[in-house]
Amino acid sequence: MIAPKLTNGDLVIENGDLIFVKDDEELAQSVESVLQTEKGEFFLEEDHGLIRDNLVGKQANQDEARDDIIEAISQESRVESITEIVFVDDKKTRKRSVKLSIQKVDGTLLDIREVALNAQ
Repeated sequence: MIAPKLTNGDLVIENGDLIFVKDDEELAQSVESVLQTEKGEFFLEEDHGLIRDNLVGKQANQDEARDDIIEAISQESRVESITEIVFVDDKKTRKRSVKLSIQKVDGTLLDIREVALNAQ
């Protein structure tokens, strides 16, 4: 697939031209978009996104958050499975992000850099 490139949710334009991504870069961007959208937030597709209840607050539960991430990424048809989820917590800024390794339906692996979960 091919899609417009996004940086921090904004379209990337260089020299007046819209920049596009494809292949693994587009898949990684798609997974990042799912994880950064709260489930129910996108009115055209209410099942799109990630349930955030287990990511934030004093009651945050990493095991359940892991299940929520797997469920959210399962919305992407090109992903066969998630082989690794690593939570990265920045205690200074109180922000959580995640690094992922996914197995695509073609059997190849794709490592996805840190995705900010916009969770505190």
